[in-house]
Amino acid sequence: MKKSSGILLTALGAALPLGTACAVRAAAIKKTLSGEPPAIRWTPADEAACAERLSKMVQIPTVSKKQEEDYPEFRRFQALLKELFPKTFAAAEDHEVDGNILLRIPGTDPQRGALLLMGHQDVVPADQEGWTDDPFSGIIRDGKVWGRGAMDCKSTLCCVFSAVEALLEEGFTFKEDLWIFSARNEENSGGGSDAAADWLKEQGVRLNVVIDEGGAVIGGVIPGLPAPCAAVGLVEKGFVNLKFTAKGSGGHASTPPKNSPIARLSKFVTEVEKRKLFSKELAAPLPQMFAAVAPYLSYPLRFVLGNLWLFGGLTKNALGLFSDMATAFVSTTAAFTMASGSSAPNVLPDSAEMICNIRPAVHQTAAECIAILEKTAKKYDIETEVLFSRDPSKTTPTDTDEFRYLTQCISACLPDTVPTPYLMTGGTDSRRFEVVCDNIFRFTPTRLTPEQLAAMHAANENIDIAAVAEGVEFFKYYLKGYNKKV
Repeated sequence: MKKSSGILLTALGAALPLGTACAVRAAAIKKTLSGEPPAIRWTPADEAACAERLSKMVQIPTVSKKQEEDYPEFRRFQALLKELFPKTFAAAEDHEVDGNILLRIPGTDPQRGALLLMGHQDVVPADQEGWTDDPFSGIIRDGKVWGRGAMDCKSTLCCVFSAVEALLEEGFTFKEDLWIFSARNEENSGGGSDAAADWLKEQGVRLNVVIDEGGAVIGGVIPGLPAPCAAVGLVEKGFVNLKFTAKGSGGHASTPPKNSPIARLSKFVTEVEKRKLFSKELAAPLPQMFAAVAPYLSYPLRFVLGNLWLFGGLTKNALGLFSDMATAFVSTTAAFTMASGSSAPNVLPDSAEMICNIRPAVHQTAAECIAILEKTAKKYDIETEVLFSRDPSKTTPTDTDEFRYLTQCISACLPDTVPTPYLMTGGTDSRRFEVVCDNIFRFTPTRLTPEQLAAMHAANENIDIAAVAEGVEFFKYYLKGYNKKV
């Protein structure tokens, strides 16, 4: 009894100082939003102009193509851009790469480096089913533009081009070179961004910063956070497609053997689903993300997330309780998406196959993840074939002048939001430009609702006109201020 009491007292003696230190830090980091008015303004006329431009852009069905064939819709779209933004194209050198837009507006002081703004031209297919209007109507209704690409990602292009056009109309002169890139094959990883990045590298171009689609201004994504997050994507998870094949002897379904190909695949899938095969880590930028939001949270969450030095292990294991997205932040995910077997209901297959899509976490390589699943598949006499494999991208650091400047612009232009480093579970074209840039920010300064996010690649895609106008003004503010940087 005396020994147990001594252990308990020792534990309490150690815990009390730790708890006190955590409480002091939680109190010290507490913040509230500034309440300052935004540094940007726009008018109803600005909104109307944005709506008209974006509507015209949506009306051209630039659906991503899997094969390299003629692309007349993209030519029409590019001709429309020249019509909508004549000063931008007049001021720019055109370095088109296989139908992908690559423009350079020369700066007066090239020694200051260069900026690259991005947004892709292509969109995913859209069937009429589920849509209230024609998917490519570009209809303007209820303060929104509706149609495929309205959000992903023609609104981004509209913001970028509109901002540059407006600055040129004002007589603004860029000091740094300004590049604009827009792929026609981003949605199917067609390689346009690879070609553009390789070309820039061959020309000796080094970029200070790249800004592409990715995060946006979104509310309600972090429990207890009373403000929207301005989520700046700093890294992308990897991407792997694997084919798993189980072979058998076929035969008639009336005399099924044990451990048929489909049975073995089913056991394999069940094990992958149930077992925790992949490790969890709070890898960058997750600690930075929690550090950014913790000061604005209510006390219990601020106590935990403001003291990751003590609660990091608890946090990474508890995140999965909140959502599948939270799990994807800290761990590699494996999703079985396609399956095939016999061509008849009464015939046993000679061979059955499943396709698995893996998104390697930022703390793991694609090869490590493949090895884990391959080892598990062998237990069931299943073969593994790698169809495609890509490691996670590099992680853009947060302790740089480029990141600090971007977050300063967010705080000034969107003062009701919390600038938040973010981990991308999906992919963008921007990762290709790692060969010429260390500071890649996946961020579109437009406000989206959860419903609008859910409509991405789905029916009734739309975006608020005011959000587009705000995005235009943000890019104008960013570029003007960047011009003044020393």
